[in-house]
Amino acid sequence: MIIHLDLDCFFASCERLRDPSLIGKRLVVGGRGDPFIFDKNPAQAKKLITLNSGAFVPALFHASHNSNHYFNDENTIRGIVLTASYEARAFGVKTGMSLHEALRLCPDLILVPPNHLLYHTMSHKLMEYLATLVPVMEQYSIDEMFGDLGGWIAEEETERFVIHLQKQITERFNLPVSIGASTSKWIAKLATSAAKPYGIRVIKKDNIKEFVNDIPIDDFPGVGKAYSAKMANYGIKTIGDAWESKILITSWGRAGQDLYARFTGSDNESVSARQSRKGIGISRSMDHPVKERSELYRRISVMVRHWSHTIIKLGVNPTTYSFSLGYENWGSSKKQYTTYRLFNEHFIQHFAHEKFKELDLYPHIPVRYIAMSATKFIHHDPKTFNILEYHNDTKMRNLTDALTKMREKYGMDIVRGGGEL
Repeated sequence: MIIHLDLDCFFASCERLRDPSLIGKRLVVGGRGDPFIFDKNPAQAKKLITLNSGAFVPALFHASHNSNHYFNDENTIRGIVLTASYEARAFGVKTGMSLHEALRLCPDLILVPPNHLLYHTMSHKLMEYLATLVPVMEQYSIDEMFGDLGGWIAEEETERFVIHLQKQITERFNLPVSIGASTSKWIAKLATSAAKPYGIRVIKKDNIKEFVNDIPIDDFPGVGKAYSAKMANYGIKTIGDAWESKILITSWGRAGQDLYARFTGSDNESVSARQSRKGIGISRSMDHPVKERSELYRRISVMVRHWSHTIIKLGVNPTTYSFSLGYENWGSSKKQYTTYRLFNEHFIQHFAHEKFKELDLYPHIPVRYIAMSATKFIHHDPKTFNILEYHNDTKMRNLTDALTKMREKYGMDIVRGGGEL
């Protein structure tokens, strides 16, 4: 059997560990996409974490925030809901909702700035503990994990095991967790959703059809808007409907066949202890769009420094880079480039500035969004790199490694480029 664990209201639960007075309160952990990254004054507390990933989980964060300063911008409350306690959800407050809307629904809502160092640390400690109890564990996101009990716990003992596991997590970490179990990863994840909050649900193979029959297609993990709309056109509204549409769905090629196997719990997808990272990116939306290009490129320099640091920490060498600019009320400009260079901060700063200048098709229109990502990683093999640049890139890589160590020890802002000042 495969188990799926979901930490209930994880960010809010962590905040309640720090401040027990928040227990039982209408609480929201809110975020603003780090509005302080572009501050011209250096910040010693700025750290980078790469232990976990997932929705609303940035790699870059400040260790602490003052709530009044963090959410207020010129007397306007800015930000979105990262996690809402169940007490707040009772008023209709949801993840992804603007804080302005959340406060309209629940005026006495308590807003707490995110403490991502705490969340990353708690998640990492829990994963380390789970690895001592379950042979194969997979980190799906910062607050979700899969475990494979095959060959370890007999199927008929699954429910007893997960009840004991839930109790151990509660006692050791004081974190509420819901656990689902089934013969398929994705059915186990659906079981967890049905069990929340702080519940347990075990779905045996013979009971999968009955369990999923009335669950809406949109609630199934991995069904995006395109497939949802496509199935709706054929009258497929529930997973039960999908079960009865095998010929249609499997006719959509490999993706359709894989999707049908997931719907029916016959995918045999394994729990993976190690998942390869597909890409590394950083993006920022500006509350106040930037018109002056000198300020725009200063911000690009800041973002590239943090992006580069993340890439070096993860020990990968990208070959494909994507850049994007979003204009105020004027669409966007984006492009992808491939180059075989030994990755270093000096190279990527110059490369990014050059490509963003090419992308800036409307230099008189304010920019509201900046994004950059790196993909298609290769090994550090000299035979794969541009031979004309390799010698200089090697020297710059050694310098980048030294800068990385300094920033790890003293903070991200201990060394900044001249273009950021």
